[in-house]
Amino acid sequence: MSMEQLKSDVAEFAALLEQAKSARVKGVLTTGKAEVEREIVNLEMKARLAAERQASGSSEAKRYLHELTDYGWDQSAKFVKLFITLNGVQGCSEEAVTVNYTETSLQLHVRDLSGKDFGLTVNNLLHAIDVDKSYRKIKTDMVAIYLKKAEEGVNWDVLTSIQKRLKQKQDTEMTKDTDNPESTLVNIMKKMYNDGDSKTKQMIAKAWTESQEKSRMGKEFDGAGGLDTLGDL
Repeated sequence: MSMEQLKSDVAEFAALLEQAKSARVKGVLTTGKAEVEREIVNLEMKARLAAERQASGSSEAKRYLHELTDYGWDQSAKFVKLFITLNGVQGCSEEAVTVNYTETSLQLHVRDLSGKDFGLTVNNLLHAIDVDKSYRKIKTDMVAIYLKKAEEGVNWDVLTSIQKRLKQKQDTEMTKDTDNPESTLVNIMKKMYNDGDSKTKQMIAKAWTESQEKSRMGKEFDGAGGLDTLGDL
């Protein structure tokens, strides 16, 4: 998809957000808008790197940027810390591992690691960071990024504002129909199904199927309609 189309999509999401009233709808639109913005950032990064490689006239022009999506994170009173596993990264020079920061985002770029480039983009950080006091360290098979909290002592329960909205949406779904025990149980199973790994999903699917078979002659769980309902949320 072209950059122009992506920017048009962002503008449309923004317009729809202004009109949306339901918290559920706003959550869906916000998530969609963030995903498109992430695509724009990645395209911009790839275009910039391609231009740099072409200008250098080196073998860099032949390397493809591998987008990283997995990382762990932790925090202290002063810093939010991200840990990105990259085998052999300790062999890279300091200049080959760079991080660009804004108050609410970061972009990691690792150049020429085993003939490949790697990038990680995190947008919409939950709170602002101090760009000048944020830094990164190269460790054995890992890059550690230290984001200096603009407001020390503030706890980050999630890393990004998008994750915050999704968590609030899930919590809202969990608290609905609290007077109906069966409905509450269904919501719990849905959340476990959505959040679980493949093994957990198989276990819940089996339990759900057995429960549906036992209640076939009686009242089913609040009209839940089976596993497709679990997977849709």
